[in-house]
Amino acid sequence: MATDELRKTYKRMLWIIPGMLLAMVGDYCMGIEPVASYSISGMVSSGWLTIADWRIAVSNIGGLLGTACYTVAALPFAAFLKSMLPECKDQWAKRFLRLYIAGLILGIMCFLYFHLECGTLIHNFNVLYEASGGNTELAAAMWNRSYMVQIVPYWVTFFAFELAILIGWIALIWKGTFALKKAWILASPLIVAGIGYLLELLIPWPFNGFVSGFESFGWIVMFLGGRKLVRQAIQKKNRPEETS
Repeated sequence: MATDELRKTYKRMLWIIPGMLLAMVGDYCMGIEPVASYSISGMVSSGWLTIADWRIAVSNIGGLLGTACYTVAALPFAAFLKSMLPECKDQWAKRFLRLYIAGLILGIMCFLYFHLECGTLIHNFNVLYEASGGNTELAAAMWNRSYMVQIVPYWVTFFAFELAILIGWIALIWKGTFALKKAWILASPLIVAGIGYLLELLIPWPFNGFVSGFESFGWIVMFLGGRKLVRQAIQKKNRPEETS
């Protein structure tokens, strides 16, 4: 990539910050529940009944706007990574880089899909609970019926997206394809979410759902690592000009 393109990429990748902050607002709108919440049936939590409709609406709007910002940041980053393919030392490095790029592109669909889908699942249960006259068992049974027709695309998309990013990021740093310190492995969104989960277990928060926004926050941290790669490429381009 030319120096001007690299500089544009470096700037546009900052869009990940407002994008994921909006996503985090949506995450916490859906994820915060009373500390006494308990599982009713499978994924269904008693805390869902405390989530007002406006919180789902805010989450959906945050997911929509956050995905738009993510797209502005991810597309130039993916283009930069494609330009790195000829520099890969072996076929496995190329495979992991292509896997990671695929995860970034898939994220354009997945961020919006998961915010809408998760919010809809919560909202559906609340509506069914009211329609059943407060019969929790009946509402859960009806909710499970609606969930079963969505379970395959929901989880297949989730694992395809998250594992592509997790495996790709870790492998590319470990192999040295990404010239980042090994500690940057911890910046993978799922690992950041895992850190948030540990904090939720260790600290007695007055509510459930402290971890909700950590996966989205992980994208900010990971993209900061990505920007370091772009900056390295800019410096590499400028070096010959300075010595000539």
